[in-house]
Amino acid sequence: MIRTLRISHPAFFGIKSAETLRFYTEVLGMDLVLRQPNLDDATMEHLFFHVGEDNFIAYFLPYDEEAAAKKYERMKPGYGVMNHLAIDVDAASFEEALAHLQAEGVHVKGPTDRGYERSIYFRDPNGVRIELLMWLTPPPSELPQADIIKRAQALREARGAGFVEDRDVQEAFSELQREPRRSLKRATVWRSAPTAPRTSSAWRCGFVSPVSPMMSSCS
Repeated sequence: MIRTLRISHPAFFGIKSAETLRFYTEVLGMDLVLRQPNLDDATMEHLFFHVGEDNFIAYFLPYDEEAAAKKYERMKPGYGVMNHLAIDVDAASFEEALAHLQAEGVHVKGPTDRGYERSIYFRDPNGVRIELLMWLTPPPSELPQADIIKRAQALREARGAGFVEDRDVQEAFSELQREPRRSLKRATVWRSAPTAPRTSSAWRCGFVSPVSPMMSSCS
């Protein structure tokens, strides 16, 4: 039986090396933890940005931007590719990010409320669409987000609603916190496994539907 631990990293290809490096380190404030030649293509380098809690974004970027711009075209809409990259932040960071992105001249769509989350959307220098999201009601640190969302989904279905809303999440908190043995056991499992950290109220990456980052919605 395969046991997946977490998403280690999405890997992107871009042609704007200097802009990409500045965007992720200075605009989004991530640490560059790895920078080395691409093992599969000597014309490119391999960068690893730390999103938070041992989650990363990988980027393959050319040494010669001008040559790469002549060689490669931007992706076109279609299926089988990523729609957007979603990263968790807390409420304070959400407001700070919105102001900072706008001050940097980054076009931002939102904020938009999506049931139990609030999101903003923008693109990185290579056109990858990024979502920063916060929970309307922050999840308790002792509860795994997977448990919360799964319980909220069941509550949403039970009341016949079309979408999970903040009320479902709050009720899920209450129900799960009334199950101390189960919650504590799950929390212990997470804390004892350094290869699979939790990502509550912190930067993390996640994926949604497999369609193109060039799609016009949320852009």
